[in-house]
Amino acid sequence: MNNSSQNKILAVLGAGNMGTAVAQVLADNGHEVRIWNWEGDHVPLKQIEMYHENKKYLKGVKLSKRIIPKFQIKEALEDAHIIFLIIPSGVLEHTISFAARSIAHNAIIVDVSKGIEPESLRLIPHIIMKHVRPDLRKNVVTISGPAIAGQMVSKQFTAMNIASKNTRAIAAVRDVMENNYIRLVPNKDVIGVEVGGSFKNVYSIAIGMCDGLGFGLNTKAALLTYALREIADLIVAMGGRKNTAYELAGLGDLIGTSLCPDSRNRTFGEWLGKGYTGLQARQKVQQTVEGVDATRCLMRLVRKHHIHAPFAHVIYHCITSRHDPRRAFLNFLTELG
Repeated sequence: MNNSSQNKILAVLGAGNMGTAVAQVLADNGHEVRIWNWEGDHVPLKQIEMYHENKKYLKGVKLSKRIIPKFQIKEALEDAHIIFLIIPSGVLEHTISFAARSIAHNAIIVDVSKGIEPESLRLIPHIIMKHVRPDLRKNVVTISGPAIAGQMVSKQFTAMNIASKNTRAIAAVRDVMENNYIRLVPNKDVIGVEVGGSFKNVYSIAIGMCDGLGFGLNTKAALLTYALREIADLIVAMGGRKNTAYELAGLGDLIGTSLCPDSRNRTFGEWLGKGYTGLQARQKVQQTVEGVDATRCLMRLVRKHHIHAPFAHVIYHCITSRHDPRRAFLNFLTELG
């Protein structure tokens, strides 16, 4: 971290586990961090204010006193040099459309949410650009890669891709976020970085099914290879670079999510692998499973761009079938080639 990055005012929109973890990293680097959470969920903000701990989403982590909860989004954004968006993709457009008027004229906006808008199939950075002032569109940056919140706050080495056409914006974000345990690797392929981060959740469901069925690393390694091929094909079809699929936002994030015991998408897949239907598996997880909606988006994109993606098709079938999903999954394995 450079001395020039000291004393920046930063805003983190989203007080879930990842939002809180990013806020802690930024505060650890010496910055004032204002954290806000989307309407209807002020519990984590109250907990941070009272205990310097987000008991709801990141229990047991003592948070920096530089993290200041803000209950009004306008107060969080006032004079903020860099704004990190770490909120559910489903509420992001509503949030950014409301927040845009309060963003400083030269601020940098960082998308950490990742995802595809399910109706229009637009990438999150494009949604942000639609709502901010024209002079801010060049300042949109995206970060994606294998990052587990608990490991970040315990200062375990974490590397992610950072993407934008604006090299100055990339440099500014690296300046406030990097330290001896966080690395951001620049990439100009915003589409590739976003697509990789959006659809790793889909394929991690299938890796969870392997766990439910009792399959080991041989099976998982084979399936991850097929998953990566389909992600790479989609990146190219949407205008990105194939090589991005093999970087941190692609292969790195795919492995990290698929093999993480705490991943909700992997856990959801594990219940499918035990014979539960998609509806029953969601009830078992009892939390949002991003991969379910992402799978529906993926199928629409596969059809739109005429991509051969048999693995995506079988995952979609396993999620939506009213019957035991294991038969379709096992049939897919016998037909690989």
